[in-house]
Amino acid sequence: MNPQHGTLQAAQKLTHDPWSLSLPERLDLLAEHAQAQHRWLQILVGLVEPPAPTSEFPAFLLATPPFARLRAAIANARSTHDLDTATADELQRFVDCYRNYLNADVEVTTASARPSGPGRP
Repeated sequence: MNPQHGTLQAAQKLTHDPWSLSLPERLDLLAEHAQAQHRWLQILVGLVEPPAPTSEFPAFLLATPPFARLRAAIANARSTHDLDTATADELQRFVDCYRNYLNADVEVTTASARPSGPGRP
């Protein structure tokens, strides 16, 4: 398989449904967004309730199209005091929903079984 073609397919799937990516596609996407992972993970630590996201948390997702609105809402925040209540709640929901995203190798067959909320189309 052409690696470029696989990356394009993964990017298209991510845009439409971040949960549609397979575990290998998620890990490839993490590798492609290593700088974003580092940057956003540092930011998230100060913006969400404990426990703080670990290095396995997919903070890089904030650099992707499905999360553009949330990314813009938290872009200049450095502490929870910099967020309005709705944004803080949405960010916490994002963290809670995606905590195991890089570790879950589960095929989800119905939309009702998938998490809902921020970033969920």
